[in-house]
Amino acid sequence: MSRLPNGWIAAALVITALALVNARYHERRLFAESQRLERLVERRASEVENLEVSVASLKTPARLEQTARSNLGMVPIGSEQTIYLPTPVTNARLAEASP
Repeated sequence: MSRLPNGWIAAALVITALALVNARYHERRLFAESQRLERLVERRASEVENLEVSVASLKTPARLEQTARSNLGMVPIGSEQTIYLPTPVTNARLAEASP
């Protein structure tokens, strides 16, 4: 049975140690990157919540009316501006009612 020379064993040991150091380095780097991305996701989720609240406040009827009045110069319509058109059902009822 032949034995491996000590030089080969030492070289294999050094290569294995370097591979282990490299793997640990990449592990730490990937862990730091994952932590950074998790913080980013939390910040984005918070931003989304804030934007949803802003959108909800902008969609309220009071806010829309205030914007229509101030920015567009709109006013509520009065009864003199309302036109009522007869519908076919109304015409049929009128025809039935008349002798």
